[in-house]
Amino acid sequence: MEFLGYMGFSERLRGKDAVLTGNFLVLMITWVLMYSTEPIADTFSSKYFVSLGATPFLLSVMFFAGSLAIAFVQFPGGYLADKNGRKWIITTMTFGLAFGYVLFILAPSWPFVVVGMVIQNLCLVYQPALSAMMLDSLEPGKRGTGMNFQSAIMGLISIPAPLIAGVIVLVGGQYVSPQSDFGMRITYSIVLVAYLAAATLRMKLKETLPATGNGERPNIVQAFREYGKTVRESWQVWSKVPRSAYYIFWTTVGTVGIVNACQIYLVLYATDVLKITGAQYAIAAAFMLLSPILPALWMGFRMDVTGRKRFLVLGYLMYVPAMLLFVFANFYLLLVSFFLLGLGNMLRSNSAQVLLGDLVPREHRGKAVGCLQFFMYFTQALVYLLVGFLYAYVAPWLPFVLFAAMAVPLGLIVVFKINEAKVKEI
Repeated sequence: MEFLGYMGFSERLRGKDAVLTGNFLVLMITWVLMYSTEPIADTFSSKYFVSLGATPFLLSVMFFAGSLAIAFVQFPGGYLADKNGRKWIITTMTFGLAFGYVLFILAPSWPFVVVGMVIQNLCLVYQPALSAMMLDSLEPGKRGTGMNFQSAIMGLISIPAPLIAGVIVLVGGQYVSPQSDFGMRITYSIVLVAYLAAATLRMKLKETLPATGNGERPNIVQAFREYGKTVRESWQVWSKVPRSAYYIFWTTVGTVGIVNACQIYLVLYATDVLKITGAQYAIAAAFMLLSPILPALWMGFRMDVTGRKRFLVLGYLMYVPAMLLFVFANFYLLLVSFFLLGLGNMLRSNSAQVLLGDLVPREHRGKAVGCLQFFMYFTQALVYLLVGFLYAYVAPWLPFVLFAAMAVPLGLIVVFKINEAKVKEI
């Protein structure tokens, strides 16, 4: 049976039924460039921002500003994706995203980083179009395989990143300013070059919405002038989709903020509270990227065969032991915690996206994703402030315990309120 399972999975990656073709292949290549380099800078980014003058609470303020910016552009982004198509806005705004890293490289203090974050997150107006194009480019029976294969490959190529970060940034296994700050500027320079290359490659994408797109170049200014209209049209989409999609909407909104807010404090808590060395943290971060790969590949294949819901529930369950172990971890428990966290993130994110693709028709996906991501990022902005306050002024372990506690009711909502699509949308 194991052999047959492997054969079924391998056939989905090559041959006439392969998922690695067309737009999905182009996107995969660009993600390889982006995800092999971005984690190099991300590994010790919180340490860098603190070194530039930010306090632990100001970290949450920085990410609050970035989240508000990205929330603001999601409705226009979804509207443009469904009105004018996906390609132009994806390609153009990826270049803008790349140039935002210049401010990270040159920043003399943390406010310059905030400006860079806001610019980059405004450029993420293309996110609804990117999500829609990815789902458009995968047949319903291959979405689970494609999404989990994408995550597994991104994890695989990201594995060296924390170790590379350790070599470039750390001094004697620790973050030491100003030497480590210079190392961080080098890491952001590497990311800038990779993103520019990815933006150039994305010019080879093919439009996936010729039937409803009018062929005109998107008028971003006009989309913002008609902001009220875009909000109404995007919200109305949710009255046209099955009820299960609505619950995916709210569980995603309730999850992403606490996940991302806690992740910016992982390195601070591990090194400052748990007294894990910078080198040990880099190893654990690499392990978090490596360990879920094989389980995710197998689960992606099974997701297409047996359904998506059970893996979404499993993703939420992984969060509970992951965070409870993290709170009092030594180096070895940190490895276990990060394995569970990485696997939980992969299963939860991919299962939710695949289910959403099954339930939402192609012509509504841009607006649906834009609406979802507006509420997701707006909520995330508020959660950043809450988590930052709890970490800095109440107890640094409290946000992680809150994360574990929230995962239980969110998982129960999935169990009782979300059902598989009877007919999967193409």
